[in-house]
Amino acid sequence: MTATLSIPQTPLARPAATSRPRGRAWPWGLAAVGLVALVLTAWQVWDGAPSAYYASIALSMSQSWSNFFFGAMDPSGTVTLDKIPGSFWVPALFVRVFGYSTWAVILPNALAAVGAALITAVAARRLAGVRAGLLAGAIVAVTPIFVAVSRSNQPESFFVLGLSITAWAAIRAIQQRSFGWLVVAGAAIGLSFQFYMLEAWAVWPALAAAYLATAQSWARRIGHLLVAGAVSVVASLWWVAIVALIPAGSRPYIGSTLGDDPWEMVFGYNGLGRFGATSDSSAYESFTPPFSGDPGVFRLFNAQLAGQIAWLIPAAIVALVVLWLLRFPRPLALLLTVWLATFGAMFSVVAGMHQFYTSALAVPLALAVATALAWSARAGKAWPAVAILASAAVTAVGIAFSVGGYSIPVAIVQALIGVVAIVLLLSRHRARMVTTAAMVVGLLLTPAVWSAVTIAHPNSINPVAGGVSEMASGFGGRGGTAGGAQTGGAGGFAGAPGGAPGAGGAGGMAAPNGGAGAQDGTRDGRGARSGSGTTGGQGATGGAPGGTGGFTAGAGGFGGDQTALLSWLEQNRGGATYLAATFGAQSAAQLIVASDGEAVLPIGGFNGTDAAPTLDRFISLVESGQLRYVIAGQDRVGGPGGASVGAGDSSTGTVSAQIRSWVEQNCTTAADAPSTVYVCGTVAGGSGA
Repeated sequence: MTATLSIPQTPLARPAATSRPRGRAWPWGLAAVGLVALVLTAWQVWDGAPSAYYASIALSMSQSWSNFFFGAMDPSGTVTLDKIPGSFWVPALFVRVFGYSTWAVILPNALAAVGAALITAVAARRLAGVRAGLLAGAIVAVTPIFVAVSRSNQPESFFVLGLSITAWAAIRAIQQRSFGWLVVAGAAIGLSFQFYMLEAWAVWPALAAAYLATAQSWARRIGHLLVAGAVSVVASLWWVAIVALIPAGSRPYIGSTLGDDPWEMVFGYNGLGRFGATSDSSAYESFTPPFSGDPGVFRLFNAQLAGQIAWLIPAAIVALVVLWLLRFPRPLALLLTVWLATFGAMFSVVAGMHQFYTSALAVPLALAVATALAWSARAGKAWPAVAILASAAVTAVGIAFSVGGYSIPVAIVQALIGVVAIVLLLSRHRARMVTTAAMVVGLLLTPAVWSAVTIAHPNSINPVAGGVSEMASGFGGRGGTAGGAQTGGAGGFAGAPGGAPGAGGAGGMAAPNGGAGAQDGTRDGRGARSGSGTTGGQGATGGAPGGTGGFTAGAGGFGGDQTALLSWLEQNRGGATYLAATFGAQSAAQLIVASDGEAVLPIGGFNGTDAAPTLDRFISLVESGQLRYVIAGQDRVGGPGGASVGAGDSSTGTVSAQIRSWVEQNCTTAADAPSTVYVCGTVAGGSGA
């Protein structure tokens, strides 16, 4: 017998019954959870539709260690992405080892999702035993929006993985009153910061409150928290500090900043700007994706979000009440309660967001529901499970009837099976395995179906689950969709009137003609996708309606004939360093991916407003013969839904607009190019105007 088993039990220690699971239920069950997560996130991943912008980042980062460290958006290291590059380090390594492909940039996220489900299961097992662990892992595995984003190359999956590691370490720290595990939890928050920045720190209120509630002296608790907090700060900010110390001329321009400053990128653009904390656009860039409706108390139940994440929110609230009523160890109950409340409040008040931001709720939701069910079973109480099952069934039916389509019969089946589970729970003679199976189906059938349907509807621009881009949109009425973003009214459970088909309701976006631009159409020989809908939608990589974010046919660029344009550029390149320059990183991304990583100059960066390159630098590149071609198109200003800066428009005063004006005055258009291409400088041996 190990030393661990000889330690007397305390109120916060793991129960003896959970330290040695019966039979093989745990390993086989954990394997099943991992397999479900892997199938849902990785099946047919090679046929996915990666975001060209994020794909170009992984490809560019794979080409040099400098690009890898800074998170360079383009192979020549002109400008970085608009985030700390932590979530792209593993995909970049995959591309470096295996070469660029769709699966190489998406599979790492799928594997991160599998890891998150398994680690959450391990964490929940420490809370309330094997059944809690397996159920928590299953909840994470079938959370629809988490499945959707994990089938893309968006940077969310690694963040959820970091949260699951944080939960595991935090639970151990609280159960054992362990300074060492508290430091590990703080470091895990720092790791999560590398994946998704400030959102990671939202775990600290829960961790601090729970640790302060443990039975130790105040001096000891506060001292431990201060040290763990310091570790967390260092683990969070080391990249930002290093980059800030490197001279601007020795690194790429920091994307989406006014001052080429990594601190501004993290705390301004990705911090205050997300919450609409200031209207002073001269202070920093702001970015508020318009995909999740207006902020408010019931936002998580609106048209855009309910079907993605809300299935178990009422059940989790009931579960937290159960834990407090059944005298679950108070520090652990406090951890789960404050964590879920903090994240729920954060997603309710942030000015704008993609639906997939809410996938971070999967971990606390899973821990709360699974722990409450297992704890009530251990206490011999049936009413908590009845209350949780009933709330889940009512929620599923409410969402389903608001959404319509296949969700209605599925939710009805879930509700009926939930009733069966309740009857079995209340009966004196019940088969344990049958009851457990009925409870799982009564909780998870509808979200599991939404997750499965997502496999056939890849969308890496604005990932959403359940195939909603091809059906009536969400919880509050029917409406059109744009690039997978649900539209319709922002109504709640009762189903407020939504927008008409093709017209965005509150918080929605209309896509009159065409879908997600380059996401549609056929795949060329190098893995790029040709756009088939260029009159509307989101352009190549999620720009504003009308294609302002990418190469659209109307903008004279990469729309219906990107292969011909790429071929023309390669044939006429001569000895130029750059294949071409484009206005905005969105447009450059497609060329970078389609050309297998050739140098393309992204004028203006992600939003089209970055001072990279400067006008003097651009002219120098032209005069030295390093750059010859500039592809006409539109800048993207202010993120999705922002204004576009078309040809001839220099009214914004941005460096990008200055360069555009210079190009129009000093360059000519190539007569034989398949799209509008400006020829700048002398083109020896190439195609003239």
